[in-house]
Amino acid sequence: MSSALGFTRVDHVAIRVSDYDATIAFYTDTLGFEVSKEWTLPEALPGARFAYVALGSFEVEVIAGGQLTTIVPTLDVADHLGRGGYGHLCLRVEDLDATVAGLKDKGVAILAEPFEVEPIGQRLAMIHDNSGNIIELAQATA
Repeated sequence: MSSALGFTRVDHVAIRVSDYDATIAFYTDTLGFEVSKEWTLPEALPGARFAYVALGSFEVEVIAGGQLTTIVPTLDVADHLGRGGYGHLCLRVEDLDATVAGLKDKGVAILAEPFEVEPIGQRLAMIHDNSGNIIELAQATA
């Protein structure tokens, strides 16, 4: 199905990172994504590296190399929700408590422990990836 303007689906979101290899490892080894493509653009962006890491049909584009302005990681949910721009990537999970426990076992720090948001029928938790990007985890409660 497409929209009136021809949009057919969400394709990917891009993240800019300082450590390409560590980010690929985080998304593949820790979260279970798979690398679907890797490339460079030597004439346009010398030294930059790109990859798509996929979970199902959704991809995260990882971009590294060149000059990078790093972001200051958020410290809590209130700080996160107070920032402008794109906020986070959300991954749907079947069992939020089991997912959070598994991430803790892999050494991932939890930004927000599981909490319920009744108006949307979901339990949520939040983590940082290895570069400080926020990933929300969501489990339907209804």
